[in-house]
Formats: sequence, structure tokens, C-alpha cells
Amino acid sequence: MKPLKIILLISLIGLGSRTYADYGCHFIVNSRLATIIDSPEKKLSFRFTCQEDMNVIALSLFCQEAQAPPAYQISIQEDENGKPSSKPLETSSVTPKGGGWVTIPIDEVPLFGGKIYHLVVEQDVMRGGQHPVGVIGPNNFASFAYTDLLNFFYPNSEKPDPKTNVLLFEKGQWKALDREPLYAIHGSGQMLQGNPYDDFGVRPIHGNGTPGDPSDDVIQGEALHPHYDLNPKGFVIRVKKQGNPDSPLNYRVYVIDHMHHKTHLAFSGEALKPGQTPGSFQWVTIGIKKDDNPEYFPPECRYVVFQTNSGKAVPGSPGCEDCYLLSDVGNSGGLSGAPDLTFDGGAHLARAVHSMDGWATWIDEFERDAHVIIQGLPATPLLAKPVNPIPTPLPLSRSFIP
Repeated sequence: MKPLKIILLISLIGLGSRTYADYGCHFIVNSRLATIIDSPEKKLSFRFTCQEDMNVIALSLFCQEAQAPPAYQISIQEDENGKPSSKPLETSSVTPKGGGWVTIPIDEVPLFGGKIYHLVVEQDVMRGGQHPVGVIGPNNFASFAYTDLLNFFYPNSEKPDPKTNVLLFEKGQWKALDREPLYAIHGSGQMLQGNPYDDFGVRPIHGNGTPGDPSDDVIQGEALHPHYDLNPKGFVIRVKKQGNPDSPLNYRVYVIDHMHHKTHLAFSGEALKPGQTPGSFQWVTIGIKKDDNPEYFPPECRYVVFQTNSGKAVPGSPGCEDCYLLSDVGNSGGLSGAPDLTFDGGAHLARAVHSMDGWATWIDEFERDAHVIIQGLPATPLLAKPVNPIPTPLPLSRSFIP
């Protein structure tokens, strides 16, 4: 499914719908790219829509590579007809180290929800002085990263952001690259927004060469915590097959007993036969059969995971043969607050999970999200029973008077 279709789907059957709902991470990354800033005439802009009013005190960008770099100026600018205004609201300067996130404090500046802004990166030619300093060129540069596909929505809440983009300034003009910005803006009072998904991956699912023994199966999926009771009708996953699996892909839903660190199976069924599974990553909808005896999802965590008897582990990527692969997105580390920027705030509400011993033990990955989505009907809300009002002040009998 293309990103634009995903946006339309979200807007039509979003979380607020009482007729149909889908809950899970739709944000896609296939590769991380970068642009080298090796000239004082070259600039890069990360355009975004501010999600809420906030006073910004720091900015974060992903520096892909740095080779004896000069200093770079990072500024916040308002939008004018889709381009930076060229009038910084506030600036800061950094000499970046490559291979990770760079966070730069700035003097506090207010941004307003619903307005479009740009984070602009360019050489800091003056570095606060009266004449140019530093060297920039083929041997003195840094590159700043973004990802390949425009998703057109905010990763955490999946609210639409049709203006998100990366722009490059060279030869005297701005050009949209149609890429997804990697950025974070940090506000006072621990406010935060941005896109933390700098990493992408595949999650191998296989039977480890012992189809009759589930104890060493490698199982992959997502912990999901819907906001309301949900009667599941199906799942949507972004999946492909690797080689030629000879057994179907099965889904399994587990209830989590957090107090005792245990799980038990709620319901399960067949997800896909090998012939139904694409050879490249695609969104696939899986219906739940009545014979699977599905249970409703309360507003609590459930593990929605996938298992097969086919395949085995092999060295190298993707880690298995004759198996199935789920896609996922994640943060590689180094960004403060990254879990809060992942789908639904990460950590307790949504996160990738896996087991390597046939669901005996589970590993939670709080900075990653597998592409697993629940679809279904919101359950009928409970009606509150009428309660007689308590008189105020409450009359006291003499027995209560000291």
C-alpha cells in the first residue's frame, strides 16, 4: 500500500470512528538517505507542521557522516509559500560528529500548533565573528539524514501532516526532495515532537529447522494496547516470504500477566499460506475466522505475533531461509525521548516483541515498532448506571458528634 493510500485509510477509519477502527503503526521506512553540505551556498530544510503550542529549547538532527567538518548553523524559520522565510526565529551552531543524532540547545522560542516551520541547516560561516572562518569542501563536510518515503503523517499520533518534506537549496533555489524529515524539537516542560525512526529492519519468523518442535521457534510481532474495547475482525501486516516456505504463517494473540511476567494464549489461527504471501514487502489484510474463537481486545496490552513451522536460521541478513519476514521501524539510539516519539508513545502502548524459544519468554523492544495492525469494531461502550446524589454537607447524626 502506498503512503497516500494509508493516509486516506487513517482519515476514513481513524481511531475516533465508532463503526470501524484500525490500531497499529503504519509508518514506513525502507532506507536512510543523506545530503552532504559541502558548500556555503548549499542548505537543507526539514519542513514540518507543529503539532501543538510549545516553547522550543533544543533541536535534534541526524548527522550521517562528518569528515573534518566546519561548524553548521541550525535555525528555525517560518514557512513562506512552502519555503523557509530566510528570517531565523532563533539559531544555534554545532560542529557535528557523524553517525548519530546531534542535539543543540537554543534560546527559548515559541512555536504554534498548526503552523508550518523549517529547520534549516547551513554552514556557520562567521561563527559569531566579523569575518568568515572554517573550511568547507570535498574534504571538510557533514551530511544530514532523512528517510526515503514520505508518510504524510506524524509518527506518534498518526495525525496528518501533508506539508512534511525535505528541501535542498542549491544553485540559488529551493527544491523539494520528497523525503521524510528526521528531526526532533524539544520544548520546555518535557514537550517533544518529531520523527525518531532513523532505522528500518526485517523481523525473521521461522521454525528453526524443527517443524515438530515449537520450543525453538522464532516468533515476531507487536504489543498493542488499544484505547478502547475492540472486537477484532482482522489484522494488517507488512510482510514478505524469503525463499520457499512450505508451511503457512500463523497468528497468535497472547494475554500478558504483567504481575507474574507470564503470558497465555487467547486465540490463534492461520494468517497466510505460502502462495498468498508476496515476494516483496506489501500490506496484507488477514481475516479472523469464527472458528478461531477470537476474543475482544480490552484497553490492555496484547501480544499479536506470528509463527510458522517452516524455515531455519542462517548467517547474514535477513537471518533465515524458507521463512517469513515482517518489516519494522525503530530508533538506533542517541535521541533523548525517542520512545515517546514512536507510535502511540512507545514503551507501554506499542512496541515490537519477539520470542526465540517458542513463546516461553518474550523480549520487548521499546524503541521499535513492527508493522502489525488490528482491525475491528469498537465494542459498545458501557452505560453508566444512575447514582443518587450525596447531599452536601452530609448530615451527621449525634453519634458522630464528639
